[in-house]
Amino acid sequence: MRRLYLAPIDSQGVKPETPRRPRLAWAAGVVVMVLAGLAGLGIFLAKQPFGFDLWAYVLAARHLLAGEPMYSAAPQMPAGPFGEYHYAPIVAVPFALLAPLPFWLAITLWIGINTGIAAAIGVHLIRPLPPGARPWAAAAFLLFLPTILEISLGNINLITVALCLVAWSMRGRSAAAGALLAVAIGAKLLPASLMLFYPAAGRARVVAWTLVVLVAGLLLTTVVFWREMPGYIALFVALVDSDQTAELIADTRPREVAAFLGSPIGAWLLPTATLATAAVGGLAARRRPHDETHFHHLALAFAPYLSLFGLLWFPYLVFALPLLASSLHRALLFPHRLLRVVLVAALAFSWLLMQIVGEAGDAMPLAAHLLGLLILLAVAIAVLANPARIDITEGVGTRATA
Repeated sequence: MRRLYLAPIDSQGVKPETPRRPRLAWAAGVVVMVLAGLAGLGIFLAKQPFGFDLWAYVLAARHLLAGEPMYSAAPQMPAGPFGEYHYAPIVAVPFALLAPLPFWLAITLWIGINTGIAAAIGVHLIRPLPPGARPWAAAAFLLFLPTILEISLGNINLITVALCLVAWSMRGRSAAAGALLAVAIGAKLLPASLMLFYPAAGRARVVAWTLVVLVAGLLLTTVVFWREMPGYIALFVALVDSDQTAELIADTRPREVAAFLGSPIGAWLLPTATLATAAVGGLAARRRPHDETHFHHLALAFAPYLSLFGLLWFPYLVFALPLLASSLHRALLFPHRLLRVVLVAALAFSWLLMQIVGEAGDAMPLAAHLLGLLILLAVAIAVLANPARIDITEGVGTRATA
């Protein structure tokens, strides 16, 4: 978390400009930020009871300490019942610290940790923005519903995002970056497509270290948790055999939207975007090193959707936060006012679409999230046309040059 706070200011791939903004606009942004924070807190409190996902980690740790099986004999994937554990045995080890505690205390501590990590990510992403844009961006960050839900559920998606960002900030130190990326992938599997991005971007040594650490971790897990490995393998078998996603989409309304989401085109749209942003984005990052952080955030935003059920999980949208910030920064640096307005408005619309929630059996939120991600993808590509070029090796105060 400390590294996220203190990471180099070029975290978005460009240096912050400091254009003069009217004090009134800045003050209005501060007011909106405060109101957004209060609204976000109200939404968070309304999400009680807390810790639906945390209970699976804590329960697995309790089984581990008691010498009992960690996995269900008949796991339900990808969406299991309350308390069903879906991760590697070693992931439950840190939660052994929370296992002896009353659950209300465990969830209180975990909410505090997740909130601190979210704050670190927010500072890391918002700090490079022009000063006049920071309170507005902070307001959008505080009121981003996937983040609020992630904290209330007690999952580890925010930790995974933080690990990926720290790994990227340490990309010049291959061993450290590779180890951090391996931990992120080993914990959640979601950022696995970054192993395609890094070598395409000319940083194959990072992936080499990632593979070394992953293999070592797998061997250690197999030796230490050999009794749990059959249950862990059964999870993957259940995932391959599962029809939950197709059944869920088929039961949603309206039928036309559900039919598209369940069609071969709809089902493969985001997995294709995941592979494309990882591979093509990595190659583009090699050719345009001043844009490599932006391309990394582009690959990270679509990383969770390599699996065909990824679209269904609302908290996965937290992976889009770095790309939203990077795209906003670059949009604000456009020399043409009309283009700035259009791009920022498109980003705001994308953010709004990713906020939409619905009732059970309603396909429209899924379609809205898909559209929001595709709009974000379009804006992220469009801002690369900005004639501003910045050498990320220069000092923090360096301005963009047209």
